[in-house]
Amino acid sequence: MKKINRRNSEVFSLSFLDIISCGFGAIVILLLVAKTGVSDNLLSKTKDDVIAYVEQQEILEKSKQKKENIANKLNILSIQKNKLNKSIKEINKKIEQQKGSNEEFEKLTVSLKKEKEFSKRALENTSDKNDEEEQEVGGIVVDSEYIVFVLDTSGSMGAIWDRVVDYIRYLIEIHPQVEGFKAMNDQGVPLMASNEYLADTKTFRKGLINAIKNFSGGSNSNPINGIKKALKAVKPSEKTSIYVFGDDMAGHGSKAYDATSKEIKDLNTSLIGKRKARIHAIGFTDSPAKVAEGSKRYAHMMRIITQENGGTFIGVPN
Repeated sequence: MKKINRRNSEVFSLSFLDIISCGFGAIVILLLVAKTGVSDNLLSKTKDDVIAYVEQQEILEKSKQKKENIANKLNILSIQKNKLNKSIKEINKKIEQQKGSNEEFEKLTVSLKKEKEFSKRALENTSDKNDEEEQEVGGIVVDSEYIVFVLDTSGSMGAIWDRVVDYIRYLIEIHPQVEGFKAMNDQGVPLMASNEYLADTKTFRKGLINAIKNFSGGSNSNPINGIKKALKAVKPSEKTSIYVFGDDMAGHGSKAYDATSKEIKDLNTSLIGKRKARIHAIGFTDSPAKVAEGSKRYAHMMRIITQENGGTFIGVPN
C-alpha cells in the first residue's frame, strides 16, 4: 500500500498576525487619545466650529473680567457710602451740639428778660431804703438766708401756673447760696411732704420746682392765712424772705385792710422790735381795663403789707 505524504498546514499565517497587530495598535491609540481629555466632539469639529469655540471662550473671559471690575467698583462705592454716612453723623452731632447751645442761649435770654421785667415793675415799691448796702436784683432785696413761697393754688391760678413756676424758678436763681427754702399754699398747707426747710442743693431746688409744678390742691384765694403761718415759723435769728403769689383776694372788705396789715406787722416783729422777715408779693392781673375786684383787693392789700415789711410788690399782667 502506497504511503500518502500529507502537507503540513499553518494555523496562523503572517497576514492574519498583521491584521491582529494593526487592530490592537488602533485600540491602543484610541485609549491614548481618550486619556488626553480631548472630547470626541471637539475632535470632530470643523475649522469654523473650532474658531467659534475659541471666540466663545474669549467672550466668557471678558465677561469674567467685567464682573470683577463691577465687584471692585461696588466695593469702592460701599466704602464711599460708609464715609458719607460717617460724615452725616458728624454733621448731625454738630447740629445737635449747636442746638443745645441755642437752647442755653434762649434760656439765658428768657432769664434776662424776666430780670428786666422785674426791674421795670419794681418801680419805687421797695421800702426800707435806709440800708443802701443791701443787694437788689430787679428791685428785690436778695440778702435772705431762708426763702418761703406762699402760693395761691385756687382754680384761677391754674391757667397761668406755668408762668408762676417760671417766676419761682427765676427767684430761686437770683438768690445767692441760701440755707434753705420751702413752699406752702395760701392756707399754709405744705406743697412738699414736710413743712421743714429744704437744704440748698441742686437736687432740692429741682425737687421744689417739680413739687410746685405738680401740686394739685385747691385754696380759697386769700394769702393772709399762709403769710401768718409762715411768720409764726420764722426765727428772729434767721434772715428770711417770704414771697406771696396770687391773682385774687376773696372775702376782704376795704375796712379790713388796716386791721390785717397791723396783724401781719405785729407777727413780723420780734420781742426787741426788729423785723423778722421781708415780705414780697407778685400779683398776676388782667389788663387795666379788665382788672377784677378780687385782683384789685389783692394788689392793694399786698402793696400795704410789702411796704410795711421791707418788701416789694410787683404786678405782672396776664
